[in-house]
Amino acid sequence: MPIQYEPARDQRHYAAHFGLACPVQAPLVRPGGQGLFIRRPRADREGSAAAARFEIAPGRWGLIPLFAKEREYPFTFEARGESAASERNFYQPWKRGHRCVILADALFRRGDSEDSVARVSRADGQPLAMAGLWNGWRSPEGECVESFALLTLPALDQRELRWVVFLREAWIDDWLHCPVEETAAYLRPYALDKLVRRTIVRDPSIPLPERAPAA
Repeated sequence: MPIQYEPARDQRHYAAHFGLACPVQAPLVRPGGQGLFIRRPRADREGSAAAARFEIAPGRWGLIPLFAKEREYPFTFEARGESAASERNFYQPWKRGHRCVILADALFRRGDSEDSVARVSRADGQPLAMAGLWNGWRSPEGECVESFALLTLPALDQRELRWVVFLREAWIDDWLHCPVEETAAYLRPYALDKLVRRTIVRDPSIPLPERAPAA
């Protein structure tokens, strides 16, 4: 099962952290679907938008590289934090400093068995701040399509698995605005004792509910 996430629902999180109002989102975002990400304003913005410290943008979860011929580019939902700077699909967003944050109430990943899903959330009830890369791609028709990928690292408890990079709250502003050469310094494992992992047993042929019960 690919990872999926519940976007943060409480508008106060976007207002408190970024001074932003968040449009309505889908209750569950799956790979290839549309999600919202927060970034520093694009360099080509003018006026008050350029002067802002943050902006929120909609995009496809699955980064579309500049060289892609079509928008349904596969296998770019996750970017390996230890190698994204040199990978063909991700090095352009990396070197341009196209970093973003995705706020989620919970993340879903494969459980310990085929018929289980693990729901991961923060123990203190605050949203997960997931680190990502974003890109703007020009379609053959001239449309600008924005997209993003989540950054991952090897799991602390099971090195053969990978975990999404969760940012510490105090690092979020620096992550979005730091020089490119400092990017890797923020890609660190998140303390497991600050997370809640709950197992949901289900029929693997049935998709997750649109909004899973809270942990």
